[in-house]
Amino acid sequence: MELFKDNIKLRAIETSDAEVLKDMINDPELEFMVHGWSLPVSLEQQIEWIKNLDSKVFRFIVEWKSNIVGTCSISSIDYKNSTAALNIKLIGDSNIRGKGIGTTSLQLLIQYCFDELNLNCLTASILEYNIPSLKLFYKCGFKKDGVLRSRIYKKGMYHNTVQLSFLKKEYIHERDRQ
Repeated sequence: MELFKDNIKLRAIETSDAEVLKDMINDPELEFMVHGWSLPVSLEQQIEWIKNLDSKVFRFIVEWKSNIVGTCSISSIDYKNSTAALNIKLIGDSNIRGKGIGTTSLQLLIQYCFDELNLNCLTASILEYNIPSLKLFYKCGFKKDGVLRSRIYKKGMYHNTVQLSFLKKEYIHERDRQ
């Protein structure tokens, strides 16, 4: 399955994407802006990771004008309670900033979650200092639920994470207003 809008395509991860994904995971600036941590990854390790992807997590390559510019995912899917977590990671290339790639990609994920998966609540957890990501999620309708203090350790310090959510009724209300 692929999701499209304008010049943006969200598609499944393929083995041929391994080089770009390896470069993304090994990028220290990108790693500083997202949850989790990683050790240096080789191309062979990246290919093995792709071969063993968990089918319970929907992972997408983000393409803009046929160029790979990032990844996004729907994870922690709980069909009983109708919840899931959304994540997005775009490369730090200044040539792609300000083009609406993050907004369109996140909107495609939101639409898929609410309209196709029939989920009720989407969540996101963003590092407090990652202002561009916070602005993106707010722009797409997410609301702040709270802050988890000193939750993520990076560059010798503990950092807060902002917990966000977006409800289906809010999505429908916004969609119907347009």
